[in-house]
Amino acid sequence: MTKWLAAVAGVITAVGPVFCGMAQAAEYPRRAVEMVVPFGAGGASDVFARQFSEIASKYLGAPITVVNKGGAGTIEGLAYAYSAPADGYTILEVTPSLPIVEAQNRSSIKFRAEFEPIMRVQADVQLIGVPKDSPFQTIEDLVAFGKENPKKLKIGGISPGGLDDYIAHGFAKAAGFEWNYIPYKGSSVMKAAVLGGELDVYQDKLISFMSLVESGDIRPLVVISDQRIDVPELKDAPSSVEKGIDFTQGSWRGFVVKRGTPEEIKAKIIDAFEQAYADPAYKEVEKQQMTNILPGHLASDEFETLLDEEFEHFRAMFEELGQVKK
Repeated sequence: MTKWLAAVAGVITAVGPVFCGMAQAAEYPRRAVEMVVPFGAGGASDVFARQFSEIASKYLGAPITVVNKGGAGTIEGLAYAYSAPADGYTILEVTPSLPIVEAQNRSSIKFRAEFEPIMRVQADVQLIGVPKDSPFQTIEDLVAFGKENPKKLKIGGISPGGLDDYIAHGFAKAAGFEWNYIPYKGSSVMKAAVLGGELDVYQDKLISFMSLVESGDIRPLVVISDQRIDVPELKDAPSSVEKGIDFTQGSWRGFVVKRGTPEEIKAKIIDAFEQAYADPAYKEVEKQQMTNILPGHLASDEFETLLDEEFEHFRAMFEELGQVKK
């Protein structure tokens, strides 16, 4: 009898956490869910998170409240989400900045080890252009000059060691030349530098790039992609791959939860976010932000593969640039 009771107790001990997890999932969500944005209020990532969370809330069955934690180059947001329980009540918005932080070893929190993907929602395309009075008429002109005059060309970006830095150096390396990357504190400052003649080359995401194309201040030279994009003003802009430059990195946005979140709860979040992604209201958001040009959606397993692949590229490039913390 004693052995029988011990065996029963063992079974209860083993299955107890399973039933507990199922009970938690059945009750989830009982309160508002936080969406952590590792950037300041008002930027593109913040606006996207607020729009998407509002749509996703109706499918999740609880409010999704955006919390901005924009300090230390996304590390504050990473740390905040990491400090929360793995219970599905804290969702972290991610961009390439998070795997870049890990690749540069700038945080003790290892992003890919501590978080697991929900889904990638958006993919954005980066373009390269020159001021309207530039002597460079084509990307071939620009690359040829860069090869003959190493580091003489100046291209701007938002921050040192960030995605713009990686894209600028990655594109140049793939094309076989070097230029001088100049970081600025914000997009408006960088645009002013381009228009004021401080920079030879302008790079930016599609919707920001288009304002200067439409005004006639910037001449597009290349779309960093494997194919041309369906935007009338860019119909003559070739893709990087089309020109033999095997580099296609752009920006993207998605969501993760802390590793260890019960699978049943994770499944509920994924289901709600998938429905939000398919909602006509979100499709209108994509159209307005011009993030519907490239396919953005990746399921959780595909997104995890992408994070691993991009991490390796980021690590290699930033090691070469001497920007990996030892």
